Amino acid sequence: MNKKKIIFIISSVIVVVIIIVIITQSYPVVLVNWRPISLKSFQKDVLIAVSYYQKALETYDKNQAAVMNSKEVKQEIERAVLEKLIEDNLIQQELEKRLKNNELEKMVNDKIEEALIGKDIGKEVETLYGVSLGEFKERFLKPQARKEIFESRLALENQELNNWLKEIKSKTKAMIFLPGFEWKEEGVIIKK
Repeated sequence: MNKKKIIFIISSVIVVVIIIVIITQSYPVVLVNWRPISLKSFQKDVLIAVSYYQKALETYDKNQAAVMNSKEVKQEIERAVLEKLIEDNLIQQELEKRLKNNELEKMVNDKIEEALIGKDIGKEVETLYGVSLGEFKERFLKPQARKEIFESRLALENQELNNWLKEIKSKTKAMIFLPGFEWKEEGVIIKK
């Protein structure tokens, strides 16, 4: 093949990959120590959080339900979701250093199964969070299980998770590509 054909093929592949990344919203909105958090993941967690808070307000205080429409509340939910995604990412990175991947995955799955034994919460999860039980496991139960596993590991070393997070955040390189937010040593902040 000549050089023009090779350049055309490479260019075509790059364009197709870019289009797929854009369509699937797989491009990163945050890099945590060079590990990406995708726009799709961020948006899904924001939608779940908003759904949860709306349902809670509708159930417990209908007069306050309109507060969910304020810019400040939406921005704070987005900030909190970013913070949680980054913390989950940091905990997962540390556990992957300490444990074999298949060992970690088994521990996480065992912890989830143990918590759900004899419970049929699928309908409740769908009603409250607006997602299937499978997606709820992936987005919330697995990160929570990893957090609990890591917390117990730290306890064996006479450390506390909050202290570890504070220390690791001060060393973390996190780049946020969403307008209105930035990373500081203490975590995600809303730009004024």
